Amino acid sequence: MGYVANVDIWSIGCIFGELVKGRVLFPGTDHIDQWTKIVEQLGTPSRQFLERLQATVRNYVENRPQYRPTSFETLFPDTMFPQPAENNRLTASAAQARDLLSRMLVVDPNDRISVDEALRHPYVNVWFDETEVFAPPPEQYNNEVDKKEHTVEEWKTLIYSEIAQYERLHDVYGNSTSRS
Repeated sequence: MGYVANVDIWSIGCIFGELVKGRVLFPGTDHIDQWTKIVEQLGTPSRQFLERLQATVRNYVENRPQYRPTSFETLFPDTMFPQPAENNRLTASAAQARDLLSRMLVVDPNDRISVDEALRHPYVNVWFDETEVFAPPPEQYNNEVDKKEHTVEEWKTLIYSEIAQYERLHDVYGNSTSRS
């Protein structure tokens, strides 16, 4: 179906879910077995999603058993999450975590939470810093240094010099400064 940024959201959701559960979410032995594990837990995708699949894939999916989704409360019960500490703004609730997971682990990328929405979700918003998220991209890497063999000590010096120069020319958000 092609790449969209929400493909990465699926991947991050899988990793997040695996961190919560302490094991692989969809431990398939191959892509077909993995698909079966996904739909057994998340349910068979919608008709609109199936219509966008290639005909052979759609035919395969349509001829498989239909599954109803398992609730995220069942997939990720409260006992899997740390208990919120009183007056601790860094401790989110299990319900917030489950809500984010339920928006990330959506088979249809058109219905999945976007990157921007995920960054603003209450579960992770406490760490959201707009100036960091929307900082300018890093400068293009100059690979000339990689074309020569260097000793460990030379690499240490090169790395230190690169960091020192960057710190002289940029603030903590990567923005250029007038210092030289």
